[in-house]
Amino acid sequence: MGSLSHPRGRLPRRVYWVRRAVVLVVALGLVLGLARLFGGTGSDGDDSTIKASPSSAREESTTTAPPVASLGPVAPPSSSTRPSSKVEVPLAAPDGDCEDDEITVLPEVKKANGGGPITILLGLTSTRAACTFDVSPESLVVKITSGDDRIWTSQDCPKSITETEVVVRSAQPVAVPVVWSGRRSDDECTNQPAWALPGFYHVYAAAYGSAPSDLQFEVTSAATITITKTPKPRPSATAKPRTSKPSGSVSSTASPRN
Repeated sequence: MGSLSHPRGRLPRRVYWVRRAVVLVVALGLVLGLARLFGGTGSDGDDSTIKASPSSAREESTTTAPPVASLGPVAPPSSSTRPSSKVEVPLAAPDGDCEDDEITVLPEVKKANGGGPITILLGLTSTRAACTFDVSPESLVVKITSGDDRIWTSQDCPKSITETEVVVRSAQPVAVPVVWSGRRSDDECTNQPAWALPGFYHVYAAAYGSAPSDLQFEVTSAATITITKTPKPRPSATAKPRTSKPSGSVSSTASPRN
C-alpha cells in the first residue's frame, strides 16, 4: 500500500491570530506570576519585620526610656508628701507630791565670770513618772568648795533659792536657777567677804535625804573695762597770738606839698 501524506498549504489567517493570542496570554501570566512571587513576598516579609504591635511598643518605651532631667527649680513637696515631724509625746501628769529621796539634782554652770553673780542651774528629775515638788531652802541645798575650803553655801544664803512649786518628771529634767553672789559666804550672807578668785571650784547639789551630785567648773577673771580719755590739743608755748586788724579802719595818707 502506498503511504498517505497530509496536504501541505497555507492555513487560514484566524489560526495564526489565535496562536499569537495564546502565546501573549501565557507570557503575560508568567510575568505577573514572577512579579507577585518576588515583589509581593519581599514586601510582606519586610512589613512583618518592621511593624510591631502597639502593646510591645508601649512596654519598650516604659522600660528603656532614659530619665528626663529637670531643667527648672523643683517645687517643694506638698504637705501631704512632706515627711512627718517627730510626734510629741504628751508629758505625764503629776500623781502627787514627790518624796525627797525620789529627787535627783544635777548642777550645771554655763558661764562663771569672777567679780559678779554666777547662776547655777539645778536639773531636777524624779524616779516617778511625774510628781509635784516644792523648791525651797528647806528642800534643796547647794555648796561650793575649793579643795577642802568651803567657799559658799545656800544654808548661809537661803534667799539664793527662790521658793516655787515645780512638776518633776523622770523623762525630762526641770531647771531651777540658784544665784551665787560670787563671794564667800558668812553666817549672815553679807557682802563683806572677798570675791572668789579665778580658778576651779566644785559645786554640790542635792535634795534633802538624797545623795549629792558634784560638778567641777572654772571661775574666769572678771572682764576689765578700759576707759580712754580723748586728748585735747594744747596751744604751743612758742606760738604767737594772732592780732586781727579792726574792721572799718581808714588809713590816712599825707597830701604832697606844692
